[in-house]
Amino acid sequence: MNHRTQILPGVYLTAVQSDKFKTGCFSLNLLRPMKKEEAAANALIPSVLLRGSVQHPDIASISAKLDELYGASIGTLIRKKGEVQLVGFYCDYVQDEYVQEPVFAPLMEFLSELLFSPRLENGAFPAGVVESEKQNLLNAMLARINDKRSYANSQLLRTMCAGQPYGVPRIGEPEDLDAITPQSLYAHYRQILETSRVELFYMGSLAPEQVADVLRQTLQALPRAGQVVPVGTTPAPAARPVQEKTERLDVTQGKLSLGFFTDITANDPRYPALVLAATVFGGGATSKLFTNVREQMSLCYYASASFEKFKGVLAVASGVEFSKLETAKKEILRQLEACCSGEISDYELESARGYLVSDLKIAMDSPGRLDDFYMGQILLESSATMQDLSDAIARVTKEEAAQAARALRLDTIYELQGVQA
Repeated sequence: MNHRTQILPGVYLTAVQSDKFKTGCFSLNLLRPMKKEEAAANALIPSVLLRGSVQHPDIASISAKLDELYGASIGTLIRKKGEVQLVGFYCDYVQDEYVQEPVFAPLMEFLSELLFSPRLENGAFPAGVVESEKQNLLNAMLARINDKRSYANSQLLRTMCAGQPYGVPRIGEPEDLDAITPQSLYAHYRQILETSRVELFYMGSLAPEQVADVLRQTLQALPRAGQVVPVGTTPAPAARPVQEKTERLDVTQGKLSLGFFTDITANDPRYPALVLAATVFGGGATSKLFTNVREQMSLCYYASASFEKFKGVLAVASGVEFSKLETAKKEILRQLEACCSGEISDYELESARGYLVSDLKIAMDSPGRLDDFYMGQILLESSATMQDLSDAIARVTKEEAAQAARALRLDTIYELQGVQA
């Protein structure tokens, strides 16, 4: 049972009391609307803060402090959920009762130090640290671009959501790093502390009231400046003519990505049916895309579908020989049409159902995945649990899955082809 409360202005705690795990987990999330002009800076701030505080000015002293706390860890968080960017920290640590002394409270005190007392030079973040972390973030951006499967998916979403916040990548764009200076980043850090809604998640054996007391102390130095910046995700756009975009790069394998919008999102009663339909279509080794398009017809090196529950986007990703792009496109759409018309075998339906229920069961034993799930539910303002979703999926009929699939509408086709000779 989770307990949710506001512990400070604009600061909310979701606490799940559980003795299921020997380690506890905690996350601190600053919520920001996805904006191209600040996404990269937001993503940069947790990494810079984790490079040193006034009392622990370098990585070595931070590591030594965490060793004192029985090997606790603090890592950076950069998440994108719909059109909301969440940046902050994730902690895991041994539960107090296993070492017979407090660990959570001292760890939160240390987190407060990292968050509110960063090491500064001339009233700003240290120039060397900022440049180092900018390079690390740039490398992550370039890795996304160099992975052509990831690149094709990113280009699909940019085309689908041009001019919409959802089209902004989770960690921002490389060109937006150039203008970031130690001074501008420090000023932005102060601004997001003052104006961001803060969501805290705790899972461990302590009572929620005890956790709230600790965190009020932890965050008492949090500056607040009026109302927090609102966040949220706009609905999928209305139906429009299908967009087609072709890009040519020096690649040896073509990429075909198809993007669909739907008005079904995670709060919709039809959501479990759509999740099941999407899995029948393209989720796993028993899906129609895998067994038919990839295995039987050998049209793709890979073919899968994924659904984003906040915006209502289903994206198909495939790797295809250049000469087979058109054939693969037609067959992928034919397989979706089969789902829509109820041409789903009992084996396909039950295999997809078993895959989803098993994955949810595994997730319920993972503190990190539970943290991520609950953050999503908070944004959705939903109290439903993973078990609730699992139970709902178990009840979905073939007809309901087909009906949910019919709510998908093709919006964008993206092809990555080789450079013409």
